[in-house]
Amino acid sequence: MEDKRTSCTYLCILLASVLFDSEAASWGYLDDEKGPNNWTAIYGECGGIKQSPIDIVTASAEANDLGDFTLVGFEADDVPVNAAMIVSNNGHVVEVAMTGDYLVSGAGLGPTAYKAVQFHFHWGSVNSRGSEHTVDGKAYAAELHIVCYNTKYEDFFTALNSSDGLTVLGFFLDVHGEDNPALASLFDAISSMIQFKDEMVPFSSPIVFKSFLPSDLSTFYRYIGSLTSPPCYEIVTWNVFASPIMVSEAQLMALRGQYANKPDASVNITLRDTFRPVQSVSNRTVYVNTKVSASTETMNPTSSVPGLVATMNATSSAPGLFATMNPTSSAPGLFAFWLVAMVIAKVMVSAME
Repeated sequence: MEDKRTSCTYLCILLASVLFDSEAASWGYLDDEKGPNNWTAIYGECGGIKQSPIDIVTASAEANDLGDFTLVGFEADDVPVNAAMIVSNNGHVVEVAMTGDYLVSGAGLGPTAYKAVQFHFHWGSVNSRGSEHTVDGKAYAAELHIVCYNTKYEDFFTALNSSDGLTVLGFFLDVHGEDNPALASLFDAISSMIQFKDEMVPFSSPIVFKSFLPSDLSTFYRYIGSLTSPPCYEIVTWNVFASPIMVSEAQLMALRGQYANKPDASVNITLRDTFRPVQSVSNRTVYVNTKVSASTETMNPTSSVPGLVATMNATSSAPGLFATMNPTSSAPGLFAFWLVAMVIAKVMVSAME
């Protein structure tokens, strides 16, 4: 039964990529009419006041003891038994869709866990740019986002309607002379098995996140923001970690060798500089996780510190998901590729039971 469910999920992701092919063409990263400067013309929420990414000014970050993250399914001896992954080029970025109970909690996120459903990369054509967030004006060569939804909601789709629906773990990628062995199999699959839009391949074995994530996860920046690509919903609690993941130049070339077009296109368009420029912080507070002494007053759960429950209003103006998922609309962005796949998979799996 498990093999049937996994195969069903892969099939549904393929179907979803076809369904939203025309929608995905409505925005991009080039400096043209579809580029970031013009996203608001089609996706109004991209012009909101809580947009991401941002430049993190370390001197202005407010220290807070948010605590440590609890990560379930991230260790080698803790990988979910039902874990499965599929690597794809969705025409904008390289993405890995995931099944299995990869759970994130703690660190002021509130009483419920968040479930990781996919991760993806943003990168630049040169090492001096590529990350979406910057720190004191400094950009990194690339950035990895692990996207998680709040399990207090029935599913990912319901969470997208809610202002506290998502949390994202963001990690910078910095260039080092040596390959990162923990990422070798993933980058090998990217470089050898996918290159064009909508190409995808099941990953042979689930990735062990702790094998390549920084050993120090205690220093991170927290703020309330948005998806960094259309439809730019302002429903994300961001966690941007200070310590980068080290990769080699050769491994980055697996990303830089991707194309935004399908293989039958008359001209190949390289996927490069796949990042949104930083947005205004406006009146938002950026927090840095910092251990406080025992004499320091402990954090009040009802304070303005961005534990999600304290800071986010569930009655916000986040657009209704099903209104925007209409195939005749222009709303579905980066997540549409995954979303409809899971809807179809859920129906098909139910039929198998």
